[in-house]
Amino acid sequence: MTHPHLPPPIANLSVWQRTVRSHPLLNAGASDPLPATADVVIVGGGICGAVLAHSLVNGPDKPRVVLLEARELASGASGRNAGHCRPDAARGFTKFAALHGAQEARHILESEADVLARADAFIKHYGVDCEWTLRKTYDACLTPEFKRHTEIAAQGLRNAGGTPAMQALEGATAAAETRTPAPAAFKWDAATVNPAKLTLGVHQIALDESGGRYAVFAWTPVRSVTGSEGAWSVNTPRGAITAPKVVFATNGYTGAVLPELAGLVTPIRAQAHKLSPAPAGAAAFPPLQASYSLRYSPEVFYSVAPRPDGSVVLGASRIGDGPDVAATTEDTVDDAGWHPTIAVRALATFPQIFAAGGWAAPSTAELEAASEAASRGSVGSDTPLDGLGGRGFEYAWTGTIAVTPDAVPFVGGVPGKPGQFAALGYNGHGMARIFLCAPVLATYMRTGEWDPAMPRSFRLTPERVARLRAPAAAETARL
Repeated sequence: MTHPHLPPPIANLSVWQRTVRSHPLLNAGASDPLPATADVVIVGGGICGAVLAHSLVNGPDKPRVVLLEARELASGASGRNAGHCRPDAARGFTKFAALHGAQEARHILESEADVLARADAFIKHYGVDCEWTLRKTYDACLTPEFKRHTEIAAQGLRNAGGTPAMQALEGATAAAETRTPAPAAFKWDAATVNPAKLTLGVHQIALDESGGRYAVFAWTPVRSVTGSEGAWSVNTPRGAITAPKVVFATNGYTGAVLPELAGLVTPIRAQAHKLSPAPAGAAAFPPLQASYSLRYSPEVFYSVAPRPDGSVVLGASRIGDGPDVAATTEDTVDDAGWHPTIAVRALATFPQIFAAGGWAAPSTAELEAASEAASRGSVGSDTPLDGLGGRGFEYAWTGTIAVTPDAVPFVGGVPGKPGQFAALGYNGHGMARIFLCAPVLATYMRTGEWDPAMPRSFRLTPERVARLRAPAAAETARL
């Protein structure tokens, strides 16, 4: 029986995937014979697998690394997300402190700012063409409750000895800077990026620097890993590879291949929408220069990622739309279509907040018909939304993120399986964590030592797994 968390066939494409259809690595190795052995096999061809491969092949032991991807490269969250590398400046402190303690919460937040700097340095050093743009970002507070939530979190961070790396804006200043009706906002440093181009770029750099010690095989789904320490067999429909070390960079698809973490890594379907440049024109509405999280609460929000061409990617939260939405977005890896209820809410709200831009939403009936067409269509066949009675909304897509009970990733050795490792469960913050987690894991695989730059709470240990499986853990994680 096929596991429900194996990646499904690719249907409608994200804005990022549309930009890389001719990339030579997209289907790399799809028809090449698999090697019989390797020093390390990485399962998962997203940004985590790419950065991990780059770190490994540049390590002093010079291993032979093989990467296996079930679909085309960057076909999961790394090619289907909302286009942000956006560290959390303070907002999450209260929850992290409740789960992990105040000092660890401070480290978690500071590590995300570290990742922004690491990603910026990597991309600039190698000249990766991926729309990487350092920007200011805003949390626009659209309710008094969210403003208060952030102020409490920021004060908690200060009490823990941290310094919230953000500026508070009030009243007319907030409205003028954000170009929204928000009565308050918080501003800090972030970036936007084409994640598919970045992922493929890192794979290419790793290949170029490996001296032939790195090989990539797309369209090679892993069905199981069997064997024992020193000789793990990675089994695929195209054959098996034996290696002493196997790394799962599988994020939302982890349940299909790593039973040790069953129930602790839950795939969630997230949704985004492509908006054209403002229909009102640049004179009436100059292109957005900052990115945003338009916040009603910690759970209800919209992300706004401008692109260099003036278009916008609008991400939407999954909370607050009722049980029909929850049933299609929770514990699923189905990214073949998108939910019209989420689109109705997002595409009605955005023109209200940025009224001068001239965007207008299609009708509910039009969105439902477009959603149905996208769900049953082939690659790239989704119905454009622009012109269906609205203006400026072109198409939508979904991608699979992975959440964990304690809101942080699993990075480290798989309990009870010496030589197996994992780096996954990024809770929707992969772009703000992977450029730290993947290199740290590469060093740990080689030396057995942890780089203290990575928060301790991220470590995958038998004790953490046992604690999260205890009944009280589920209640704590809801805080």
